[in-house]
Formats: sequence, C-alpha cells, structure tokens
Amino acid sequence: MPRREIAEILKLMENTKNIRNIGFVGHIDHGKTTLSDSLLSEAGLLSPDLAGEARALDYLEEEQRRGITMKSTNISLLYQKSLKGHDPFLINLVDTPGHLDFSGKVTRALRLIDGVVVVVDAVEEIIAQSETVIKQALQEGVKPILFINKVDRLIRELKLSDEKIRQKYTRIINDFNTLVKRFADSPYDKEWQVSPIDGNVAFGSALHKWGFTLRILENSDLKFSDIRARYKKETYSKETYADLTIYFPIHNAILEMVVDHLPNPTQAQKYRISKIWDGDLNSTIGNAMVNCDPQGPLVICMSKVQADKHDIVATGRIFSGNCVKKDQIYLLRESNESTIQRLSLFMGQRREQVESIPVGNIVAIEGLKKIKSGETIVERNYQAEMIPFENVKYVSTPVVTVSIEPEYLRDLEKMKQLVENLLIEDPNLDFEINEENGEFLLSGMGPLHLEVTTDEIGKRGIKVSVSPPRPVFKESCRYSSKSISVGSPNKQNSLKIKVQRLGHNIARELHKIHASNGFSNAKLKELLANQKDIIEAEEIGRIWNIDPNQNVLVYRGDSQIEDIHKNLILEIIKKIQINGPLCGEKLTEILVTIDDLNISSLDEEIAFTELSSMFYEGIKRALTEAELILLEPIYHTVIQLPPSYIKATLSLLSKYSAKINKINQEKEYQAIIDIFIPVRNSIQFAEEIRSTTSGKAFWQNEFYAFLEVPDHEAKQIITDLRFKKGLSW
Repeated sequence: MPRREIAEILKLMENTKNIRNIGFVGHIDHGKTTLSDSLLSEAGLLSPDLAGEARALDYLEEEQRRGITMKSTNISLLYQKSLKGHDPFLINLVDTPGHLDFSGKVTRALRLIDGVVVVVDAVEEIIAQSETVIKQALQEGVKPILFINKVDRLIRELKLSDEKIRQKYTRIINDFNTLVKRFADSPYDKEWQVSPIDGNVAFGSALHKWGFTLRILENSDLKFSDIRARYKKETYSKETYADLTIYFPIHNAILEMVVDHLPNPTQAQKYRISKIWDGDLNSTIGNAMVNCDPQGPLVICMSKVQADKHDIVATGRIFSGNCVKKDQIYLLRESNESTIQRLSLFMGQRREQVESIPVGNIVAIEGLKKIKSGETIVERNYQAEMIPFENVKYVSTPVVTVSIEPEYLRDLEKMKQLVENLLIEDPNLDFEINEENGEFLLSGMGPLHLEVTTDEIGKRGIKVSVSPPRPVFKESCRYSSKSISVGSPNKQNSLKIKVQRLGHNIARELHKIHASNGFSNAKLKELLANQKDIIEAEEIGRIWNIDPNQNVLVYRGDSQIEDIHKNLILEIIKKIQINGPLCGEKLTEILVTIDDLNISSLDEEIAFTELSSMFYEGIKRALTEAELILLEPIYHTVIQLPPSYIKATLSLLSKYSAKINKINQEKEYQAIIDIFIPVRNSIQFAEEIRSTTSGKAFWQNEFYAFLEVPDHEAKQIITDLRFKKGLSW
C-alpha cells in the first residue's frame, strides 16, 4: 500500500467518531470472504475482476485450497460516504471463520470489534452456525446488522415468485430478530432489531458483486423486476447481470449500512466495557476505557497471537491510551514487563510498520516474547490498578486427539517447537507427551481442526505421520471412598486420604475459575456456597490446588506441612492425575482430600520416594473403593434439515447412541432435531447423515460434558485403550 494512504489511515485513526471496527460472521460458505473481496476491491487492494474469487483475506494456502476461512484476518479500509459534506471513514475489517471446528477463533475476533455484518444465505436461511455466531456476538456486546446474500439463487435456481422471495426475506429477518431478542441485553434486545425500512438490512449477491438496501433500491432507476429480468434470460451469462454492479455496487450498500448503523469505538465502549471487563468502572482505568480516552493509561486486550518466521505477532484492541513504539508495558497474566519493539497495521497478509496507533483501533505488536492469546497489556505505571479482561469464552474444548510423530527422528525437537508455536496461536489446541509410551498427542475441537494443524506443521518444514482421530477419554469415580490409611515403606510416614466425585455443575465452574488464570477464596466461597457437603466454607483456604481437569486437592490435617514437602506432593498428585489407573487417561472431576499427613524429617530425594509410594497406593485404593469409571466427551448437536428427512435421520440416532433432546417442526420448510451424541460416534454419524439427506442437513456440534461411557461399551473401550498403550492388567 502507498505510504500516502498509510499516512491518511493514521490520520483517520485519531478521529474516533469515524472509525468502525467490524467483522463478517455467518455459517460456512454463506459468503463472508467473498463479500470481503468486494470491499477490498473498492479500497484498491484487489483487482475488481478478481473480487468474489480471489479470497484475499484467506491468505493461508490451506484456506485457498479448501475454500473456507480458518484464521481471522484484519485489514484497514478507507470509505468516503459521499463526495461532499463527510470526512472519510476508517473501516477496520476482521474476517472470521465459519466452519464449526474454528468457532473459537470467531469468539477471539469478536473481542476486537464493535459491530458485525451477519451474512446469511438466502436459500439456506439462518441455520445452526448462524445462530451460534449471532449469539456469540451479542454475548460480547457486539451489535449485528444483516446482509441476505445469494439472492440471485432464489431467481435463477429456485425460480421463486416475488411473493415467495418476500416470504423468505421475512422469515430470515424474523429469525434474526428473535435471536437478538433472546440473547441481547436490555435495552439492546429491542434497539438492535433490524428492518429493511430502517436501512440495517441489505440484499444482494456477493459473488456477482451487487447489493442494495431499501433506500438504495427506491432511489435507483432499476427495480427488483429488472434484477429478476437479468437472471431469467435463458442463456444468461456474466454479461447479462454485469450492469447490476454499476447500479447497485455491493460495497456501497454494505459500507453505508456499516457507517450508519454500527457504532464507533467511543459509542461502543460505553456499554461494552462492563460486559467484557470485571474491574471498577469508576477507577482511573475503568473511566478511561468507558470513555475511549486517548489521554488515558494504555490498555490493550490481545485476542490473537501468531508465530511468524521471525517473531511473535500479537493482535489486539486498544481500549484506552495511545500505543507507541518502544513503550514500556506490563503483561498482566504473565506478570512480566516488556518493550514494544515494532507496531504494525494488518493489511491482509502484509503488515505496515508505524510509529504509534491511538485508542479505538486494532494493533499488531511485535517483540513481546512471552505473550499469549487473552493477555491484557497495560501501561507499566498502572499494573497494580488493572485486572485482566475476563477470559475469552470459547465455544468448545479439545475433545478429539491424534498421535503425531515426525517422519525423521532428527526432527523431533523441531516438531515440538513448531507445536509450541501453534499452541501460542491457538488456545483451542492441546499437546502432551504420554510418559508411559512416549506418544505425542495433539488434541483439538474436531477432525478438521487437527487436520489443518498437522498440515500446517508440514508446511513449516516437518513432515509428520498422524494416527486416525479418536475422542479424548477421561477417568473418574462414581461414588465416594472412606478415608484410606497408608504407611510409607520405612514406617516413618503416614497418610489418610479419600476421594469423591464432584458434580458436573461445580466441575464446570471450577474449569472457568482455572481458565481465568487462578482462583481466589472469594470466587470459591461463592461457587461452593451450596456444596457444603463437599467442602466446608471454612476449609476453602486449605485448597492446595485446582487443575485444568477440575480436580481439587484439599488438606485437612492438623500438621504444618513444609513448603518443600507440599511442592513434592503437588508434583506427585499431578503425575497420578494425568495417568489414571483404569486405562492411563486423565482423571477428572475428583476431590482428593488429605485428612491427615505425618512426615518425618527426610531429605528431598528420600521424601519424594516415600511420599510417592504412599500417595500412589492411597489414591489407587480410594478410587477402587469409589468405583472407577470411564468418561467420554459428548456433543450437544442441533440438526436442521427438511422435514421429509426426519424419519430417515431418526433411524440413524439409535445406531450411534444418540439421545434425542427434542424435535421441533415449527416451520414447514425446516425441522430441528436436538440431540446428545458421543464424540466417538459423531464422525461416522456426520458422514451417514450427509449421505442420507443428500447434503441437505446442517448441524452444529457444541461440547456438552464428559459423561460416563455405558457399561455395555466401557469394557471393550478400556481393553482397547490399554492394549494401544501397552498397559498390563
């Protein structure tokens, strides 16, 4: 991009009222990236002949090949609303994924922006993933407007009458407004309703590069009948509808709708900060963020971190202050001071270096070595007054895993480093080494998520072999044990220990606390207020640890435990919990209570051996008494399909151990089947339902919970897992 235009963008960045931070969201293949291309074409960043086909924001080769967007990308555009009377607008555009396996990236992208254009296929209407991303946007305080895409298909493929098309529009708009009413906070559940009359609904064809709002159509020399005429010709071609881009250029409809109906940062932060930040709004920092103050302390919420060939690049939204190259800043979660080495604007796959970027804008920062997604950056002098932004809410959790290994053993360390870089970029991935058999296990949200990740490892220089995907299993106990007494081999130490199962609700809340980078007594007291049969309120201060798998360790003994021994015990417990006795899977949702512990004076090496022996024996005996069980991940799946396929689909559900939650057929053209299905069955089920419905069924998988594997299936699964891991009985 010419430096003159970069200078113009930098100047506009200071005029907050003319900034719009926006994104496109919607179901896969509803036209989000195609629409982005048209806007880039208008900005002069893409040839008009390629708009709709180039997929410029899909800068990864894998995205281009698959024709889907997997990583959110952003770019700054200039938009002149009219030749006279208006200053240019700066549109910071973030493109977001639409595939189910990448929904976590949608949530992270939403933290950057204040408004979204929801892109809906006029033929398919609002379906499962559309509902999910609208809900996500509203939960982040992001205002949605509506673009009904692929209108040309209603004419040339479905050959609908004007009345049938009007009915389609009405259904889509009503469904959209129902979701806004359901998920938006008051008063926005009413204020953010959309209507063609109000100008916050657009119609068109992103592929053919035309679009209109009702106002644009009414002021045009063409009417909808003229659009229909261009598609009704028996031998219609690109030439027959080419002039629609002249009468109804799509960028005019979309960008006019954006600047007229989506908020600028100053407007948005007044109501968004209270939704995404738990701090004191009346504090210096809180007041500065609410008022989008350019003179306030620097505060940036980092939503995405990528490792490129030379450095770590972190992308975030400036909520207060002015971000300047060489600034000394503080990373709140890492408790680490650092220096901003370089600042950039993202221009698709390129970054343009700049000296400073003011409040309300999106920034790319380089040179922060220890930064991770979800970090909060604050001006160094205000670190004591700032609390982190609440943890970004992800739609799912890693529930599918594969074993990976490099083609050549010499590449092992390089592969590990590549995976570590990918973990920095994608919090929805998990990587571990199985200490029992040396397997390298990569876990993600779905098969495509893992396939794309392993392909990326190959593109970065390491060829890997990958096992077939399998679900992530976990182990727990069904009941509670009595207090188990254990002595050490040298008879000098003793332990009384018991285990009991935590309920799903408390386990989920513990997961949230752990995800927010630690826990506090206040949070735990609130959480456990109704769990007094598990942990008494006065003993909350005796909680030694909460791990990522929602296991809690409590010490109730009277003896004072030295820090050196406490740390050894935590290390021992961690090793026990990552390799359950049933089949070597991680333990989850278990409360381990140390009722009594007596330790003689031992050096560290002897203490580790003695304590390991006691805790391994004690926990294994306690778990056996509490009855070990195998848990598996369950998807909550919502299937949308034509009513004529209900019967055939229902016949598949019992085959794959799916449980029907409800069946809804409120609309004559669409039915909804709400089910719970084991992740281990979901892949084959997806293939069969796609075949059974001739590709007309759409579904959304959302992680629900880890639940017990049915008894009649558990024994064989456990046997297979033990055999695979080389574990003896």
